[in-house]
Amino acid sequence: LDIPDPDEIEYIRQHVEATVNSTVHLYCGSDVPTLFIWVFSRPGTERNEPLAYNYGQGSKLLALASTLGEISLLTNTSTLVIEGVSDEAEGVYTCQALYDMDEPPKVKFYYTQLHLQDEEERSKGSGFPPPSSD
Repeated sequence: LDIPDPDEIEYIRQHVEATVNSTVHLYCGSDVPTLFIWVFSRPGTERNEPLAYNYGQGSKLLALASTLGEISLLTNTSTLVIEGVSDEAEGVYTCQALYDMDEPPKVKFYYTQLHLQDEEERSKGSGFPPPSSD
């Protein structure tokens, strides 16, 4: 397998907003890559922690994923789903995808910034008044 020149790697940046206990879908392209790995970086760190991967023998979830919510991969995709988003889930999720169907193979990096809104931010942005606290 020939890895393409770094100048030919495509970088896609995405932004997702969610609240604690919600569900989010983090996308890694519209086509299923030949190989992929999802990693997570907490705010203020440079450390990438692996969450899930598929090196051609089926998808695997790693232990860290459980601290972020209920993690799964949608069937026959590389989309990462987090149900019951935890307050530790804010950060950058990177999917490194390799597509071996073209000559030369294509590599894409999907950077998704997940921002957790608190209830007050969500209420302001929705056009609805904040819930009463009786």
